[in-house]
Amino acid sequence: MNQLILFFLLLTTGFSVFASDDVAKLSDYLGDQISTTAKFEQFTYDASGQTLQTQSGELFLKRPNKFRWQSEKPFEQLLISDGTVLWQYDQDLEQASKQLLDKRISSTPALILSGNARQLQAEYDIYAEAMKDEMHFVLIPKRADALFDRLRLEFNSARQLSRMIIKDEVGQKTVIRLSDVKYSALQDELFEFIAPVGTDIIESQ
Repeated sequence: MNQLILFFLLLTTGFSVFASDDVAKLSDYLGDQISTTAKFEQFTYDASGQTLQTQSGELFLKRPNKFRWQSEKPFEQLLISDGTVLWQYDQDLEQASKQLLDKRISSTPALILSGNARQLQAEYDIYAEAMKDEMHFVLIPKRADALFDRLRLEFNSARQLSRMIIKDEVGQKTVIRLSDVKYSALQDELFEFIAPVGTDIIESQ
C-alpha cells in the first residue's frame, strides 16, 4: 500500500494564469471536473525492469483533496481520505492506519490529482510533450524530500488522463493505467471511512 501513497489525484480547477506555456497547457487538460471515477491497473517494477507487484481496482476523486483508491485484485486494500484524515485499510489483516493528510502538493501524486492546482508551478518543474494525437506532461518535484523523482501524466486523444508513470530515487517505477474514466457527481460519504468492528487501528503522527 505504500506504493499507493506515492501516486494519486489530479483533477482540479482554479489554475491562475501562469507565465509558463507548459503549465497553461496542463491547466487546459486538467479542466474543471469536480469529481472523477475510473478503473485502474497498476504495475510496479524494480530498477532492472522486473515486476514487483500488480494491482487493479477502482478510484474515486473529488476536489479538494478527497480520494478513494480501492484495490480489488490480487487482494482487497483501501486508501481513503476525506480531505483531512488519511486511512489505509487492509481487510485481510483487519488492520487500519490513520494519519493527518499531508497537504503539500509535492508529497504524493494523489494530491496533485485532487488538491489545489495553483500550487503546482511552485512545487514542480513542468514540461509538456506533444505525442501525435496525445499530450504528455512531466512533473519534477522541486523539494528535496518529495516521495518521487518524476511523474509523467499521459492524456489520450479524448483529452482524458490515461496513464501515470512514477519513478523514485532508487529507480523503481510504477505504471498506472486508467480506463472507463467518468466525470460525475460523488457524495462526500464515499470518502468517509468507518472501521469494521474488530479492526486494529494504528494512529500515526
